[in-house]
Parts: sequence; C-alpha cells; structure tokens
Amino acid sequence: MSPEISRAAVSADLLRRLAGFFDFLRARHLDVGVGSQVDLARALDHVSVLDRDRFRDACRSTLAKSPADLSILDDAFEVYWSTTPVVETGATPRPRAPTSRPPADGGLESISTPPIPTGTTVPIGIRMGVYSPDAPGGGHTLPALDPRRLAAMRIGARTLRRAIATLPGRTSRSARRGRIDLRRTMRRAGRTSGELLDLRRARNRRALAELLVLWDVSGSMRDHDAVLAAVVYNLRRLVRRTRVFAFSTEVREVSAVLSGMPYRISLDALARALGPAGGGTRIGRCLRDFRREFGRLVHPWTTVVVLSDGWDLGDTDLLGREVAWFHEKAHRVVWVNPYAREARFRPETAGMQNALPHIDLFLAPSDFETSSESRLANR
Repeated sequence: MSPEISRAAVSADLLRRLAGFFDFLRARHLDVGVGSQVDLARALDHVSVLDRDRFRDACRSTLAKSPADLSILDDAFEVYWSTTPVVETGATPRPRAPTSRPPADGGLESISTPPIPTGTTVPIGIRMGVYSPDAPGGGHTLPALDPRRLAAMRIGARTLRRAIATLPGRTSRSARRGRIDLRRTMRRAGRTSGELLDLRRARNRRALAELLVLWDVSGSMRDHDAVLAAVVYNLRRLVRRTRVFAFSTEVREVSAVLSGMPYRISLDALARALGPAGGGTRIGRCLRDFRREFGRLVHPWTTVVVLSDGWDLGDTDLLGREVAWFHEKAHRVVWVNPYAREARFRPETAGMQNALPHIDLFLAPSDFETSSESRLANR
C-alpha cells in the first residue's frame, strides 16, 4: 500500500470515529454543534490523536460549553475511545439517503457515504457530517415567562435604568451652574422687596439612559434564552434609547423586532430574527466585530450591557481587551451572567477572568426580579 493511500485510509477512519464520538456525546445529552466540530477538526491539525492527554484537552476546549459539560465529556471520552473498534470485512454498506430537510441544532446532515475500504476498522452506526463554519440551523425557541415574573423583572429593569441614567429628563433640580430658574429666582426676590439679588439656577435631573445590549445566543446559553429574552424585552420597552445586538458566530442587530409589540408576539419575531443557534462562542471576536462596525454608537453616556456566561472558546486575551475598550469609552459596563447567583459559581473561566477587571456591574437575571431591587439600586 502506498503512503498516500495509507494516509487517506487513516484520515477517513478518523473522520468516521469522530462522527461516531459526536453521536455518542449527543446520546449523553451533550449538544455538539457543527461549529464545535469544526473547531475540534482545526485543533487536530496541531495535536496528534496518538497523544491521548492532548487529544482529550482539545476535545474539552472545543466541545464543552459549560463546567457541567466537562464531566459528561470526560466520561464519554474514556468510554468511547477505550472501546475496541469493530472490523468491517463484509461488503460495502449501503449509503444513507440524503435527507430533504435541515437537521436539528447540533445535528449532522446525513449524506451518501463513500465506500469504506475492506478491512478498515470503523465503529458501528457512524454518520459522516457536513462541516460548516456557520452555526447550525436549528433556530431558537423562546417560551414566554409567567406574567407575574415578567412584571417583577420590569421593576428591576426600571431600577437599573435609574441607576445608570446619564441623560437629562424633564424634571429639574437646583444647581450652582446651569440655566436661570425664573420661578425660584422670583420666589427668592420676595424676601428682598422684589430685588433680583440672588439668581437661582437649575439643571434637568438625569432620568434617561442609553443602552447597548450585546446578547450571547450561542449554544451554551440556550437553556437561558427565555429569561434573557425577558430581560432584553423589558430593557428595550423601558429605555427608549436601547439597541440590541445578538451574537454567536456573527453580530446582528435585532432592535426592530422588539419595538412596539406585545411580549408574546415579540418572542416569535425575535426567535425568527435570531435565526440559527449553537456552535462554539467567540465572544472576544464578536465584540471586536461589533466595535469595528458599530463602535461609533458607544459614548460617555452609553451603558453597555453584555448578556453572556463568559465561556469563550477563542482568544480570551482579546475578550479582555475588547471589554477594556468598552469600559474606557462607555459610561458603564454591565455583565449579566446566568450563573452569577448560583451557590457554586466561581468566575474561573479564562474569559470571565479577563473581563472582570473592566466590569462595573456583575449581575444575574434574578437581580432584575423585585426581590433584588435593592441590589440594583445600591450598585
């Protein structure tokens, strides 16, 4: 056998083994998106599969999206890659018929499988995957929250609006500098027989805010889509100057679908606007893309709200630099992490460690509930 044919057989065998591993993970309720599969394939260009420890580390860094996923992946890795493969010596298996509809999120599109060389060792029940750098096309489902909980979160959003207000509203207050307050000046003049000896001045109170909401809609955030959608809806409804951007594999604005619609109707429109979900998150890269395209929207009176778990599978140093840029240019940086109030939560991921020094408010979705109103007000 020539070296070229040998390498081709090994490559085909490895692809089939990896595809089987992805199916094995899904059977254990670990969602593996196409984006994550591409990340692992690229990592294997630099890591030898014969180095078991480095191979496992590559799987951990590309396929796991949360700490809970790591334990599932470790167990599955030991079981799957320690089993004895089945030797196929019979006839070439019949190719699978292509499906006419897109796969579910994280699923693999079945295609006609090429003939497997006789004697090649492959496990049973393996599908080849169609790799793509885009997120899988499963879409988002955004169930509605209980109306009482939604109302409670609206109170918390209103409290946050007051805490980060930077723009003048309609009411005024006394000030040393500003426009002349004729009403207070004339009232003061009554004490001096009508002489305007003391000019009173006033400024409008800061009652309005401007928000830029950056919402992580990647696969690791799927379990929290409903509650975060409620947070986004309330912020958009209460703060007129709010623009919402969703990101996973790319950044796109979804502000228009949240304007002037009831809650339940807006959820359907928002789910369609979010489009495909899943894949590994590149938070730093997405924030960089946002800065390059929409950086002009960040002002000293703007508050940037990031909704993410901080699980960045890319360059975490880049994430730290981008959050530092927001911290320098914006009024405040607010980070909403769905795990922030869990008893066992520790911001130990590299992404969160690099971002934390540049965050002004570190909150959880529960902080927007009525019971957490004082927490928002005191920050």
